[in-house]
Amino acid sequence: MADTGTPAAMEIVLVERAKAGDRQAFGELYDRYAALTYRYVSFMVSDRQGAEDLTAQTFLQALQAIGRYEERGIPFRAWLLRIARNLAINNGRFHRNHPCGNNGSEDGRSIPSPELLCEAKLREEEVWRAVRHLKGDQRQVIILRFLDGLSYSDVSQVLGKSIGAVRVIQYRALSALRRALEDGDLGHTDLGSGRLSRSA
Repeated sequence: MADTGTPAAMEIVLVERAKAGDRQAFGELYDRYAALTYRYVSFMVSDRQGAEDLTAQTFLQALQAIGRYEERGIPFRAWLLRIARNLAINNGRFHRNHPCGNNGSEDGRSIPSPELLCEAKLREEEVWRAVRHLKGDQRQVIILRFLDGLSYSDVSQVLGKSIGAVRVIQYRALSALRRALEDGDLGHTDLGSGRLSRSA
């Protein structure tokens, strides 16, 4: 008898029930992943209402398409986040630079490396601000890897890129974060390619 006690096994059971038309099972999948989806899309759109709308659209499309979902090594949450990403891009809601409006205070503390901060779920406000200044795929890789805890394989499925490409994007993003945090002036920093560029 298959073990259905683990979260991964429970997800498989819920997905199979949802594919068979069980709306309660789909509702349980919504409860599991609504917050994850909202957090992900909130880094791609410029306002709360837009993020809420995009989250709702993602689950509506997932409900309509779940009968065609096949696991094949792609976890349901990776499939779901890929729907969200595609909707954001196709609807013209994807913001390559979505700066945060909240400014952190300068208290003179030394800044740990971005790697350590990411492993601590990016709790420092200054790092959050830096992440929001990353462009495109770099920002998404950092959020998916260090905030949402997705594996390289899962992130590659969400973004439609190879695992090797995801590793390269993560390296460049972390390099950009390190330099931005050392510089301490995010407002005039270009984080698009792992290099800092000053405006004249």
